[in-house]
Amino acid sequence: MTARVVGSLFITATVAGVVSAATQGTTRGVMVFVMALAIAFIAPTLHPVLRQHGEGMATGYVVARTLEVVFLMSAIAPIAHVQVDDVWGHASAIYFCVSVVLLNTLLFRSRLVPRWISVWALVAVVPYLAGAVLVLLDVLAPTQAGALFVPLAINEMVLAVWLITRGTASPGADVREQGQPGLVEAH
Repeated sequence: MTARVVGSLFITATVAGVVSAATQGTTRGVMVFVMALAIAFIAPTLHPVLRQHGEGMATGYVVARTLEVVFLMSAIAPIAHVQVDDVWGHASAIYFCVSVVLLNTLLFRSRLVPRWISVWALVAVVPYLAGAVLVLLDVLAPTQAGALFVPLAINEMVLAVWLITRGTASPGADVREQGQPGLVEAH
């Protein structure tokens, strides 16, 4: 059940993020809020599973995702008087990248999902981070950096579908080959 919930939250966050990038005004703010809400639940839901494979990194993952949400919410807070596409919203991408590294390092080490998914994320986070930094420095417009974000967005959807359909490997299971016995849906 944990894997399915997390997979669904990943899909919700990504879809809301894509919709927010394609809209303006109130709709954009609502979509960023939905994305932030989904993100806020991913890390605490995964933490009990991840901490078995590295408590410090699992806690770091929760902290990074929490900071990502704080920055996202700051971007849409009426008090902040900034738009979603201003510095606060893009600063959240830095914390997202930190969370990607922490999560996928843990997933790689633990083999909870096939390693190719984790390796893909660890490679795809590099252009994503570059795009986020270039947007923060006003070198690129967010629309110009969009292509740099696509490989990681697709990776998250693959991970989400894997979690929903296959779950995570039970402790000690070998998931080098897809479909190996030992995949469980709850931890």
